[in-house]
Amino acid sequence: MTTSLPDDVQHLSWAAAQLGIGTSTAYRLVGVGKIPGAFRIGAQWRVSVPRFLAEVHGAAPDVEPDD
Repeated sequence: MTTSLPDDVQHLSWAAAQLGIGTSTAYRLVGVGKIPGAFRIGAQWRVSVPRFLAEVHGAAPDVEPDD
């Protein structure tokens, strides 16, 4: 049975795509603590989307610039 993830959690491959790197590179980097917001659930790596976006882009994802 496959369950969908909540909107604020994604697979490590999502973070890899956001960073423009391959999944194997992401696994290597997450092993040394270089992927922001990454955490393990059993043997699988997941990424907290809000934390990842905040650390990579320096702002909360739901904050929009003023016009």
